[in-house]
Amino acid sequence: MRRRVWCETVPYDELVRAPIVDLVARHRVDLLLAVRPWQLAEVGDVVRRYRDRGVFVAVWPMLADADGRWASARSAPAFIAFADAVLAAAPEADELVLDLEPPMAQLAKWKDWRPTWRQTPSPARYHDARDALVEATARWRLERRITTALLPLLVLELGGQWLQRAVGTPATSLHVDRHSVMAYTSLIEGWSRGVFDRRRAETALGVCARLGRLRFGEVAALSLGTVGVGAFEDEPSYRHPAELARDVAIATAAGITELSLFDLGGILRRAPAEAWLEAMGTVST
Repeated sequence: MRRRVWCETVPYDELVRAPIVDLVARHRVDLLLAVRPWQLAEVGDVVRRYRDRGVFVAVWPMLADADGRWASARSAPAFIAFADAVLAAAPEADELVLDLEPPMAQLAKWKDWRPTWRQTPSPARYHDARDALVEATARWRLERRITTALLPLLVLELGGQWLQRAVGTPATSLHVDRHSVMAYTSLIEGWSRGVFDRRRAETALGVCARLGRLRFGEVAALSLGTVGVGAFEDEPSYRHPAELARDVAIATAAGITELSLFDLGGILRRAPAEAWLEAMGTVST
């Protein structure tokens, strides 16, 4: 069983403070560290600080929002260049995370129930981006673990790449160690406009876990959440750690062994932080 925590909303100067480093190290969770362009000069020191305490650290590159923020067919050249820069700045990182999502502006429309497919990349653009990401992933994987973060929608694609092409996020062609599906029950419930209550969100999580296993096999993983806000700054969150514990039980019953929680900032703001990490199944040392 592997337990991990996304870290997007904690400023680096706060993240390196001893109590937070101690918390992560004691609970033996992997730190999945977001890196924005303006944090490039600092990321190496943060990675070393955690690795000196025995923490497994993954770097999680994110472009500027105007450039798409996440890896997709539209942002692939810029994303690959930035990921190379992140690894050069933090060569001691144990892992690289490829967050495969459409541009933020497009996702914002989907979130507000204003879906648009006008930004679907052309077949040529999709194939070029996929090939570039395949080559870069093979190169990166020579020295470190590579994982992805994926939209839950992709578990519906039990064959081919039709959904990957539609949303512009090539995934199954990449040779990676894990595909982590972002199955956030708090978002399923909170953004559904009443369609999903908590019980139905749990059912959706179970379906997502099982379909994820069918689609991705042994490399299937799940990201659970959320404990706090993220990119959109209005994400609905768990009411209490018991909901997280229930999600962990559902995921593990479906055979998923690698779980990540979004996000460390929310954990720290909603004390006691230990309660959230223990709900993940971690044990303090």
